[in-house]
Amino acid sequence: MTQLAAEAAGDDRIARLSHGRTSSVDLLFRRTTLVAVLLAGALLVALFAVLVAQSWPIWAEYGVVPFLTNTTWAPNYVDPVTGQTSVEIGALPMIVGTVLSSVIGLAFAAPLGVLVAVFLVEYAPRRLSVVLTFIVELIAAIPSVVIGIWGLYVFSLTSRDTIQWWIASTIGRVIPFFAEDPANPTRFSVFTAGMVLAVMIVPMVVAVSREVIRSVPLSLREGYTGLGATRWETIRHVILPTARIGILGGIMLAFGRALGETIAVTMVIGNVDQVPSSVFQPGQSIASKIATNLPDVSDRVELAGLLALGVVLLVVSVGLSVVVRLVARRLGGAYEGAR
Repeated sequence: MTQLAAEAAGDDRIARLSHGRTSSVDLLFRRTTLVAVLLAGALLVALFAVLVAQSWPIWAEYGVVPFLTNTTWAPNYVDPVTGQTSVEIGALPMIVGTVLSSVIGLAFAAPLGVLVAVFLVEYAPRRLSVVLTFIVELIAAIPSVVIGIWGLYVFSLTSRDTIQWWIASTIGRVIPFFAEDPANPTRFSVFTAGMVLAVMIVPMVVAVSREVIRSVPLSLREGYTGLGATRWETIRHVILPTARIGILGGIMLAFGRALGETIAVTMVIGNVDQVPSSVFQPGQSIASKIATNLPDVSDRVELAGLLALGVVLLVVSVGLSVVVRLVARRLGGAYEGAR
C-alpha cells in the first residue's frame, strides 16, 4: 500500500509539473500573438499618421471638401481672365477612375470566378480539376507588369475592335455612358483598365471560392440529394447559400486588390485627369496618378496632394474591409435565423 501511494503521489506530482509547463507555454504563446496583433495595428496607425502629417498642407490650407470634389489638378493654376495664381488640386477624377475601373473588373471577375470554382469542385474530374487549378494559380503568379504589357499591345487593340465596339453600338445607343465616338475610338480607357483588372483578380476569386465551396459539409449535399434534388438544385439551394459569406469575402478581397493596382492600370487607362463621361474614355486612377507624378514632383503643394491621394486610397481600402465585415456578419445572422 505504501508503494502504491508513493507511485500515485509521484504521478500526481508529474501531472502538476506537466500542467504547469503547459500553462506557461500557453501563456507565453498567447502573449506573443497579442504582441503581434498590437504591432500590426500600430503599423497601420503609424502609416496613416505619416500620410496625414505629410499631406497636412492640403487638408489645412486647401480643405477636405474642395480636394475631394475639385476636378482640376494644377498646383500653380493661372486664371486666364485675372492672371492670378491659385492652387487647384482635385482628386475627383482619380477617385472616379479608380472606382469605375475596379467595378468594371469586379463585374466580370466575380461571376466568372464563382462559376469556375463551382465547376472545379462539383463537376470537373479530379485530374482535370488539378490541371485547371494549377493554371489558375499560374495566372495569379504572373507579374502585373507582364499583364500590363499584354493589355497594352494585345488586349487593348482586340477589345477596341470587338467588345468595345459591340457594347458601344448596342448598349451605348440606349445608355450614353457606354457610348463612344465612332470616328475616334480609343484603346486606352477606363473600360480597358477594368478588363485588365478582371484578368488579374479572377484567380483570387476562384481560389477563395473554391476553398469555401469545398468546405461545405458532405452531409448537407447528400441530405438534399437524398430528397430528390438535382445537382443544380443542390448547388443553388445548399452549397452557394452556405458558402456565400466566404465567397463574398473573396470577392471583396479581389475588389481591394483592384483598387490598389498600379502598373497594369497605368499602362492602359490613358492617364488623363478628367471625369470620364463614358467608360470608353481615358481616365486616371489614384494609384496611377501617384506612380506617374511622384518621381517628377517638385512643388510642395503637389507632393502633399499626392500623399493626400494615398490617404484617400487607404481610407477607402479600410472602409471596404469594415463594410465586408458588417455585411458578412449580417448575412451570417440571417442565415442562422433562416435555419
